Formats: sequence, structure tokens, C-alpha cells
Amino acid sequence: MKKAIIYLHGFNSASLDLDDNLLTNKEKLLVMQAFCLQKDVLFYTPNVDYRDFEGMVEDMLFQWNQYLDQGYDVVFMGSSMGGFASEYLAMKTGSKAIMINPAISPTELLPEFIGVAANYETGLPYSWSQENCEQYNEYEKELASSHQTIDRTIFLDMGDELLDSENTLSKYNEKANIVIYSGGSHSFEHIRQALPIIDQVLFN
Repeated sequence: MKKAIIYLHGFNSASLDLDDNLLTNKEKLLVMQAFCLQKDVLFYTPNVDYRDFEGMVEDMLFQWNQYLDQGYDVVFMGSSMGGFASEYLAMKTGSKAIMINPAISPTELLPEFIGVAANYETGLPYSWSQENCEQYNEYEKELASSHQTIDRTIFLDMGDELLDSENTLSKYNEKANIVIYSGGSHSFEHIRQALPIIDQVLFN
């Protein structure tokens, strides 16, 4: 079966520049793009807007359906907020999720960004409010109460300066295949080392 990865970037970030080209300053994206080319895997990494999580989920479910109709087996993959989104989408679809330094509780994490005025990557105006944070309550609850078995692989840089990796470990210890790297950062410095495991998730 043909393979596809839907890759979701983190909060207020981007995968593509304003001309829809892959951002060349993102090592994760460049490494994944090269890996997918080599392995004949479709790599779809859109810019998404976490101010409207419901709309984003609808868009990704539509894309997942399109790929399914074309004979693709889809894996959701994402970093930080993209990790949370990938887990949620995997629950909705029965797909696998690859979560990189995932945000495990957006309602706790996101209030510190209230007042952000521009996208970190594209520079486009971007405002983040309390209301934007509160929408995540229902999605966290839905994930917590779901009895759907989710095939999760989690990559953790223990040197993450934004999220507490120990919290992630304790939450997912018995629910996921967790791969730990000492040092690193929230950006995740070990994507090349992670490729054999990504290969395994895709093709096993």
C-alpha cells in the first residue's frame, strides 16, 4: 500500500513560506522531505492555524479522506501543538500518530502566548486570545475519555526548554512507544537519528 505522512507544525509556526515553498531553515522538514522522496512516501505539510482547531481538524480529515480514496495509508505526524493535533486526528481516523515533543495540555500551555502579534515564521499578523485557548478544553476531554486504541510513537528531547518532558513521559509511559534523546531542545535536534523508527512506523 502507498504511504503518506500528514505533518503538522507547531503553534503559530509554519511549514511553508508565503510562496508555498518548504521553509529551508527547518531541519526537521528538510530531513523529512528527503526521507520521503527516498522512500516514495507522499509528504504533505500545510500551514495550519491553531486559532480554529475545529476548522483545521475538518481540513485534515478531508485531506485524509482524499488520500484514502487514492489508496494511501496515512500517518499523522507533528511537532509540539502538531503532536497534539496528530494524536487527536489519529484517534478520529484509527491512523498512527508520530508525536515530536508534543504539547500534552494546550489549555495549560497556550495562555502564555496571549497577545502574540505575528507569526514566528512568516511575520504575518497573528493575534492569540483567551478564547483561542479555551477551545482546547473539549478536545483534551475527548482525548482523555476516548476508548479508541491509538498507535502512538513519541520522540522526546529531554532538553526541551518549553515543555516538561518528564510530564510527557509519565502521561504516556504505558500508552505509547516513547523514544528519548538526552539534551536537544523543543525544536527537536534528533530527527536524523529518529528516521529508522519513522521508517518502522510507516512500513511495519
